[in-house]
Amino acid sequence: MVAKRSSLEALPRRNATQVRSRWADIAREVQTSGSVAITTHDRVEMVLVSAEEYDRLATRAADALARQQAGLERLAAQFDAELATLREPGAGDRLDDMLASKGQGGARPKAGQSY
Repeated sequence: MVAKRSSLEALPRRNATQVRSRWADIAREVQTSGSVAITTHDRVEMVLVSAEEYDRLATRAADALARQQAGLERLAAQFDAELATLREPGAGDRLDDMLASKGQGGARPKAGQSY
């Protein structure tokens, strides 16, 4: 079972010398805990993760990127539709008429409990 960790500071730490001299022990620890922070001069330089954890992280990152791209494509399509409306013949005149009406566009809308 891979333990879920909330921060880099919560990871078990091993210095680079320990990693070189005790690789098998470190590899077993990664399999048990999911990841180990590798330090040099008490500063975390990298994090060693299991292949399973790496695949999970890579999949999550790819999914997030795909969702972001889909959102950008929806916004681009919406922008293009709005821009096409503004480029229609007479759009400038309609906009001028709307602004000139100063909120007096016609009958008041019927809404609320009294309707």
